[in-house]
Amino acid sequence: MKSFFPLILMLFIVSCSRKSDVELYNEGKSAEAEKNFTKATELFEEAVNRYPAQAYAESSLARLAVIYNNDVKDPRKALDAYRRFYTLFPSSKQAPTMLFLSGFLLNNELRMIDSAKLVYETFLQKYPQHELAASARFELENLGKEPGQSLNSNLSASGESEPSKQQKPPKK
Repeated sequence: MKSFFPLILMLFIVSCSRKSDVELYNEGKSAEAEKNFTKATELFEEAVNRYPAQAYAESSLARLAVIYNNDVKDPRKALDAYRRFYTLFPSSKQAPTMLFLSGFLLNNELRMIDSAKLVYETFLQKYPQHELAASARFELENLGKEPGQSLNSNLSASGESEPSKQQKPPKK
């Protein structure tokens, strides 16, 4: 019996020292504000992994995706976070945006055109009236093209001159 007491005491101390999902999220936000993205991603990951069914897991995973995409500039980790968000929280208000951003990264950053096409088609099938539906259709029409290519082809199709080829007005 005496040998179990230290074990029980240690388990009690460890369980009491665990941070809640709210604490992890708030500390992650603080680290993000301080531009300590390594610490922020660790805290947000911990919140998602330890409390996947809690409200702050959704917010933590959204922040994680944004940090990987905008701050760390790691499109593969951002894609993983967007996909995880969509899988874990399919009924979330942010789920359609996360699905769209998955397609955007696949097409524009990772150049995985076939995968991007599937994601955009899924998006349009599930969310045809979403505010990003027009963008998804545009992305599908321009899969694999460089951004300048699609702009130039759209200008040519409309009969407008390309900006760099416009004539200067005559001098007086």
